[in-house]
This record gives sequence, C-alpha cells and structure tokens, in this order.
Amino acid sequence: MRALQRLIRPSIQRPVALALALLVGGCVGEEARRKAAGNVLFHNGDLIGAAREYRAAIAAKPEDSNGHTLLGNVLFEQNQLDEAKRCYQDAVARDPKAREARRGLATVALRQGDIASARQLFEALTTDAPNDPEAQSALGKLLLSQGDLDGAEPHLRAALAVASNDPSALYCLGLTLAKKKQRAAAQEVFDRLEAAAPGQPFAPYGCAVAAAIGGDRDEALRWLATALQRGIGDLDAVVADPAFSSLKTDPRFVAAIAEARTRAGPKR
Repeated sequence: MRALQRLIRPSIQRPVALALALLVGGCVGEEARRKAAGNVLFHNGDLIGAAREYRAAIAAKPEDSNGHTLLGNVLFEQNQLDEAKRCYQDAVARDPKAREARRGLATVALRQGDIASARQLFEALTTDAPNDPEAQSALGKLLLSQGDLDGAEPHLRAALAVASNDPSALYCLGLTLAKKKQRAAAQEVFDRLEAAAPGQPFAPYGCAVAAAIGGDRDEALRWLATALQRGIGDLDAVVADPAFSSLKTDPRFVAAIAEARTRAGPKR
C-alpha cells in the first residue's frame, strides 16, 4: 500500500514563474495575488504560509474552485486528509469538471485505505477525461496493485500516449508486462524508462523482476546488482518482493542485499 501511495498523488502545480509575475504585476485582484503568493510559499516548502494565503484567496473569492483545490493540496501534504477531502469536495461542488480536485478526492480515498472508492473515482475521471494522463496512470497503478494486469495495461498505455516519457507510468507498464510474462515487451518499456530516467534504479530493477519471473536467475541477479548500486531506499521491500521469492536463499542475493545495507548505513 505504501508503495502505491507514493506512486499516486494529487497533481500539485507549482507555477512559480507565473506567481512571481502576478505578484509584481499589480494588475490582478486580491484572490489571484493570494494564490500566487501561496504558490511561491508552497514551492519553498512553507506549507503553513501557503495554507494561510490560500485561505485568504478563498475568503476573497469563495466561488473560485481552484482556491479550494490548492488548499486541499496543502492539507494533503500535511496529512490532514479529512480537511483536504472537504476542500476537494468544495472545489467539485463549484466546478464538477475540476479534474485536479477529483484526482485529489481519489487520492485521499486511497491514502485512507478505501480502495473501492478510489477506484470508482479514478474510473469516473478517466471516463470523463480519457486524455488525462495523470488519471489514466493513477488508475493503471491502482489496478496493477490489485493484480488486475489486463485492466492496468490499457490505462497505463493511455497515459503514455499523452505523456510518453513519464517514468512512473513506464515503470508500472513494464512491471505489468513482466508479470504477464511478456519479457521482451517489458524489456522494451524498461529501455524507454532508462532513456527517460538515466542512472536511476527503476529500469534495472524492473529488468531484474522480469528476468526473475522468467526463471533467468543469473540475469535477475545481474540486473538487481545494478539497481542496488544505483541506490534503492527501501531494501526491505526488495527482500519482500514476491518476484524474488526464488532468489532469497541464493547466496548472491543475500550478499547483494547485505552489501547494499552496508552502503546505505544505519537506518535513521
């Protein structure tokens, strides 16, 4: 669940250049200036200040859907999920087509463990906005996490048809194909992923998964060694990955994990 939550998050836009232009332009209303100031603060990590500005923007123009969405995004980042949900609901009440707010509602449901509601919300969003790559990708990842490989694949491909170099969607599509035992197709996707995110551990890790599922122990260990060298934060998740169940007693696997733990140092 934690891995899925990291992959699926509300779209939080940080238009800092535009915000700065609005702040110095002097030709916009109070609501726009407050949102612009909030965007800058959010970008700089000042969530409390950003929330203050977004609340002021809402007070200046309560009917503006975007202000409620922006405040919901901040509250989501602060893990104030019930409050974020109310903000997203307020946004959708003012604009039923507010895609970012609708994604936010689905992501809150996911974070709260309500998988059925999250799936329903993402499905409705992809139906209404089939060219929304974030919604398509999110639904594909959710279906992948539930083991629905045939359901996940078309949504991930739809996302990549719009955002062809999205590393997260590429990684999940590659995993989907690997789990469907389409190793050659998975390799092609992971090659694209390496081009999109060079030097990151995602592509070699995916290749290791594909090789392990395909029964190629040596190739799986070779690719996994590359991924570990590049740095994987959650080594416990690697050990627990079902794809590597046949490798767990292999001395090379045990040694590779031990070496990675040594490089990583003690847990904080």
